[in-house]
Amino acid sequence: MQRHKSYPDINRLSIVAAAIMLAFALTQLVSLPERFISFLIFGVDFKFLLDFQTVIQILTVILAATGMDWLIHSHPDHANYQSRWAYTRHWFLPVLTTFVIGIALNSFSGGASWWVIFGFGSFFLIAVLIAEYNVVSTEDLLHPVATVGLISLSFALFLLLAIAISSANLRLYIRLPILALGLLMVTSRTLNLRLRKRLIGWAAIISLVVSEVAVGLHYLPVSPIQYGIWLVGLTYGITAITVAFHEAREKSAFWVEPLGMMIVVVLVSVVWG
Repeated sequence: MQRHKSYPDINRLSIVAAAIMLAFALTQLVSLPERFISFLIFGVDFKFLLDFQTVIQILTVILAATGMDWLIHSHPDHANYQSRWAYTRHWFLPVLTTFVIGIALNSFSGGASWWVIFGFGSFFLIAVLIAEYNVVSTEDLLHPVATVGLISLSFALFLLLAIAISSANLRLYIRLPILALGLLMVTSRTLNLRLRKRLIGWAAIISLVVSEVAVGLHYLPVSPIQYGIWLVGLTYGITAITVAFHEAREKSAFWVEPLGMMIVVVLVSVVWG
């Protein structure tokens, strides 16, 4: 029997979204002294800048995870989850969304551009929260639409993350962990949505392979947009192959999706080149 409740409790949704976006807005009103944190690992000196924006970034990630968990607990089918850890699958994309919003806002501190990104970020955050709520029950009327929307949003968010990191010219030891974590979130959630299985091991393998390619692209003269497009295309292609393998598709259908994505990536990268 299909359910018709497609939206989370409006009060909970408003509180979660408002708390996260209000935290980002505080970066335009509050300024605290910056501090450098440095430490040695095997003789290598690592330095990190700790400022108010970094603190807010950490806070919003925690708010996204706990807020999504709070919303899921209001779903009528949440009791079907056999393990407390089953709720964590719904944290990945809200966390990734807030992380990408934070990076984008930090890149355009002040001015009209900041508020435009703030508005679009609010829209994407609410869309992700609602979509995650709708995929809790496979019998929900909007479950198929929410699934497609979440997968599309996840790869779009990773594209923005890769472009932003490449544009910021971050050092490799900072860039690589951020990309690897984003890859793990996107691939694990995509595999879970498409196969309805928790395949963290496969997601980790995909993240490792794409991260190695990211290291090579770091030293090549590619634009930030090309950098992001190539990583997203490769991630989607390998993820599609993994899905086809687990679904035991015929040879003719096995390569259609990944090869189609590779062709699109080549064409788009040529246009942006």
